[in-house]
Amino acid sequence: MFELIPFLLERLGIMIILAFILAQWGPTRRLLKQPEAGWQFGLLILIFATYGILSNYTGVKVDLAKFLPHTWLEQVDGTSAIANTRTMIVVISGLLAGPIGGTITGLLVGIHRYTLGGFTAFACALSTVVAGGVSGLLRPYWRDRLGSRALLPICLTGFLMVFEMSLILLFSDPFPAALELIQFIFLPMTVVNVLGVWLFLSIIRLAAREEEHVRAREAERSLHIADLTLPHLTRGLTIQTAEAVADILLQQTRADAVSLTDQSVILAHIGVGSDHHQSGGHWTTRPTEHVLTDGQLRLVTDRDEIGCPKADCPLQAGIIAPLTIGETTIGTLKVYYPHPELLDAVEVELIEGLAKLFSTQLALGKAERQAGLLKDAEIRALEAQIHPHFLFNAINTIYALCRTDVEQARTLLLELSTFFRSNLQGARSTKIPLQKELEHIEAYISLEAARFPSRPFVDIDLEDGTEQLLVPPFVLQPLIENAFQHAFSPGQTGYVGVTAWLTADQLVLEVVDNGRGIDAERLTRLGREVVESNGTGTALFNTAERIKSLYAENGSFRLTSQPGEGTTITIHLPIETGKEVSHAHDPN
Repeated sequence: MFELIPFLLERLGIMIILAFILAQWGPTRRLLKQPEAGWQFGLLILIFATYGILSNYTGVKVDLAKFLPHTWLEQVDGTSAIANTRTMIVVISGLLAGPIGGTITGLLVGIHRYTLGGFTAFACALSTVVAGGVSGLLRPYWRDRLGSRALLPICLTGFLMVFEMSLILLFSDPFPAALELIQFIFLPMTVVNVLGVWLFLSIIRLAAREEEHVRAREAERSLHIADLTLPHLTRGLTIQTAEAVADILLQQTRADAVSLTDQSVILAHIGVGSDHHQSGGHWTTRPTEHVLTDGQLRLVTDRDEIGCPKADCPLQAGIIAPLTIGETTIGTLKVYYPHPELLDAVEVELIEGLAKLFSTQLALGKAERQAGLLKDAEIRALEAQIHPHFLFNAINTIYALCRTDVEQARTLLLELSTFFRSNLQGARSTKIPLQKELEHIEAYISLEAARFPSRPFVDIDLEDGTEQLLVPPFVLQPLIENAFQHAFSPGQTGYVGVTAWLTADQLVLEVVDNGRGIDAERLTRLGREVVESNGTGTALFNTAERIKSLYAENGSFRLTSQPGEGTTITIHLPIETGKEVSHAHDPN
C-alpha cells in the first residue's frame, strides 16, 4: 500500500508544475475572486478538463494489490483500476469555476475515465461528475464564510475519496476484488489528492496575493506622484508646470528622460536627449503625432520607431500617453527608458494611470479657473447694480446748486469725485481696507445731505485696529442708503449707527437704525432673495450674495428688525490684513 505513494507523488509533481503555469494566467486569478462568463470561462474549463484527462493517462495501473509502473496509460481491463489525482483536479475546478464549471469538468474527465475501462470504470466516472458538482456548490462557502480557506478543500477532498471508494464497492464486480483494491489504494490516493488540492490552491492564492501587492504598491506610487504634481497641473499645462512635473517623474520612475508636450511644441524635456529635445521646439517624433491624433497610448521599442531626426539620439524606448480634457487631446506625456526590456506591464500601467490622473488634474484646474472667472464676473455685476440710481440724483442736485450756491456745488463735485473714485477702486478689487469703505460712506452722506438737509444723523464708531482690516467694497454704503431711503418717512429725522469691532477671529460690522422697522413676513425674504418692491430687496440680496461668494461659510449676513423700533444688520467677516486685494483675473 505505502509503496504506491512515491509513484502517486511523482504524478502529483506534474500537476503542481501545471498549477504553477496556470497561476500565472490572469483569468485564473480573476475567477478566483468572481466567476465569469465568456471565452475565458470556457477556456478555463477546457484547461481543467485537459489536466484531468492527463491525470487519467498518467495514473498508476493497479491490479488488485499489485501495480505496474508505466509512463502512459491507454487502456485498463479485467480487475485492473487506476490510482491517480483525478479527484484533485475536479475539486479545484469546482472551487474556482463554480457548479457549472465543476460539473462540466467532472463530466468530461469522468467520460474519459470510463472509456479507459476497468472493472471500476463506471464507479470512478460517476464519482468524478459528483465531485465536480459538489465542489462547485460549496464554492461560496470556501470563498466567503470559512475562517480557514484550507479547511474546506481538505475535508471536501477526503469526503469525496470516501464517496468514490463507496461507489466502487457498490457498483464494481466482483465485490472481493473491489474490497481488496480499496484496501490497497484508499489511503495513498486520499493523502496524495488532499495534499495536491492544498498545494494547487496555495500556489494560485499566492500568485493572486503577489499581484495584489504589486498593484497596491503601484497604486501608492501613482497617488504619491499625483499628490506631488497636483499643485502644478491645476495651474494648467505651461512650460513652467510641465518642467516641474517632468522633474518629479524623472525622480520617481526608472525613466532616462521625461517629456511633456502640448499640441504643437515640447513644453519640457528633462533627462537624456535634452540637448536637442528642448522646450519650445517642435515635438518632432512620429509616435507623438499619432497619439495627438487618435488619443491612444503608444509604446516605442527602438530608436527608428521613435523617429528622432538626430542620428545619435540616445532615446531607445518609451511610452507616449495622451493628456486629455474631455474628448480633446491637449498634449502628451512621454517617458523614455534606456532599454525596451524595462517596458514591462507594470511600468506601462503606471504611466497610463498617471496620464489619466494628470488629465483629471488639468481638467479640474481648468474648471477651477473658469469658476474663478465666473465668480469675478458675478461679483462685478453685483457691484455694478448698487449705485447707478444714486449717481443720477447726485448730478441733478449739483446741477441745481450751480445757480444758487456755487461754492457748495464745488464742494459736492469734489465729494462726487471721491465717490466715483471709490467706485472705480472697488470695481478693481475684491477686498479694500475698511477706512476706504468709510471714505466712500462719508462722500455719500455729504451728497445726500445736500439733497435732504433733514437726513438722519449718522454716527460711525470703529474699534481701534479695525481701520486697516480688509472688507469687500460697497459692503456698508448700500445698507446706509437703504436706511436713508426706506427706514424713515420723508422729512423724518432719525439715527443710523455704523459700528465695527473684533470678536474672536472675526470682524463684526453692524448698521443700526431707529426707523419704522420691517414686518416679519418681509423680513424672512430680505437678503435671501430679490424682493419686488420699491426698496431694500435688491441691495440687501446683492450684499448678502457677495459675502457668500467671497467667504462661503466663513462669512455671514444677518438681518433683524422690529416694526416701529428699527432694524439691525450684522455682518461677520474673517479677519484679513494686508494690502488691497485685486480681482483674481483683473487685467490691470
